Amino acid sequence: MDRKDVVIGCLGLLLAGTAAGGFLKWRSWDRHTQELEQQIKELQLKEKRSAVDRSVSKQMEEIAYAQQALSEEHRIEAVEQSQIAQEMTRRSEIESQNALKAQKYAEASAEEARSAQLLAENQRQIAEQQRSQAEYSKRVADTLNYISLSHALGNQAYTLYRTGDTEIGNMLAYTSFLFSRDYKGDLYAASVFQALSQSSKGKQDWSIHNGDISCVNYFPGKKRMLTTSTYGEIFSHEKQGDQLYTKQLFVDRNYDFRDAYPSSNDKCYAISKTGHLVIVKPTKSEVVTLDKIDRPFKILLGKDESQLYIVGEHSLGLFDANTDELLDVRQLDYRITCASKVDYKPLLFDDKGRMHVVNSLHDFTTSKVPVPGRVTAFASSKNEHLAAYGTQDGNIYLVGQNGQVNQLKGHLSQVTKMKFNGKRLYSSSYDGKLLFWPLYDEHIKPITLFQTDNWILNFNYDSAKEFIWAGLAKGTLSECLISIDLIQDRIRKSLKRDFTKEEWNYYVGKGIPYQSIINQQ
Repeated sequence: MDRKDVVIGCLGLLLAGTAAGGFLKWRSWDRHTQELEQQIKELQLKEKRSAVDRSVSKQMEEIAYAQQALSEEHRIEAVEQSQIAQEMTRRSEIESQNALKAQKYAEASAEEARSAQLLAENQRQIAEQQRSQAEYSKRVADTLNYISLSHALGNQAYTLYRTGDTEIGNMLAYTSFLFSRDYKGDLYAASVFQALSQSSKGKQDWSIHNGDISCVNYFPGKKRMLTTSTYGEIFSHEKQGDQLYTKQLFVDRNYDFRDAYPSSNDKCYAISKTGHLVIVKPTKSEVVTLDKIDRPFKILLGKDESQLYIVGEHSLGLFDANTDELLDVRQLDYRITCASKVDYKPLLFDDKGRMHVVNSLHDFTTSKVPVPGRVTAFASSKNEHLAAYGTQDGNIYLVGQNGQVNQLKGHLSQVTKMKFNGKRLYSSSYDGKLLFWPLYDEHIKPITLFQTDNWILNFNYDSAKEFIWAGLAKGTLSECLISIDLIQDRIRKSLKRDFTKEEWNYYVGKGIPYQSIINQQ
């Protein structure tokens, strides 16, 4: 390569480099120019925005000035309203104070009114109490007068009936009942009840047995009755209407029956003083000899029907009613004079003034009899907390829960049996009396249900306790009506007419308002 070409090449390179550098510089100026133009544009835009902001600020300032003026007006108005409110508050306080004064005055007036009302109410209540007391006193006086009248009428009825004037006697007896019932008197008062009992003709007799009737008992839950006699007779009875239907279950004069027990399965156990137990079954009879029990006279139920205690004068036997076997016998070193039950346990009385509660055959609880005399009959009432001891001399001693003893005198000879029915006690005796004792007050007076010339050895009432059946010596079975409801109903149905006005004024009294007794229920 020659020198010229080299020079030309170098010049070409230089020229190219110069051109490239100029181009690059131009590009740099051009970018700078664009940036400056951009900055100018942004400055112009900011200037425009500033102008706008100044305009807006000016407007806002004008608005603020306007709002300030409006606020000032509102402030002035608020001050005026506050002044008005303060004035109204002051007036309200004045009115409130006036209202409080008026309220206090009203309350004082209301309190005075209430006091006056209370005073008036108290006066009214006092007047009402006085009126009620006066009415009560009048009612008490009327009640006492009418109850006294009922007793007097009962006495008249009893006397007239005995003289033969049965019509007026019945009318007076029923009138006595009505007054006593309506004025809550005691229908079992002697004068009232005796007149009713007499007028109702509530006693009937049947000559049934050849020997003395020693036991009267009912089959459990049935209307059938069992009786035994000292001539070896065991009979069952059922009453239908006025008729008594009797069936002979066993008869053998070699036996002397003193007590019997009818079971719920229709078996009958009758104890003979000869030392035999006769068992009457629906199909046959069986006799069990009691070798180790001397002179047995009582059968007592044990813990249930399967257990029977047989009481002899000096021994006690335990009998199994399921197998009909004598299980065991306990010999006693004293004589038993009476046997009964207390709290569902057998109770024995001896000739040494002691009584023995039988817990089991070989477990007795012994204590002293709390009353004098030899006990021949006993009865107790768990509900009434009473116990009655009948003695050989005819006295009855009533013992309460606190141990207080009340002596009841009415029988003339040995008491043979007693039974409670609530606050009523029934008793029988060798004196031929069947007595009824109303146990309502301290002065207990007996009422004679009936009296015979024969000993009454035993009695019992039916399950409804409407009738008492008594077994008498010489074989008489007596029925006595004891239900007040049935007695008065029987008398009412027997009445044929009312009192005339003259009869009413004579027997009852002129001051007693007349009333019909026929239409009374």
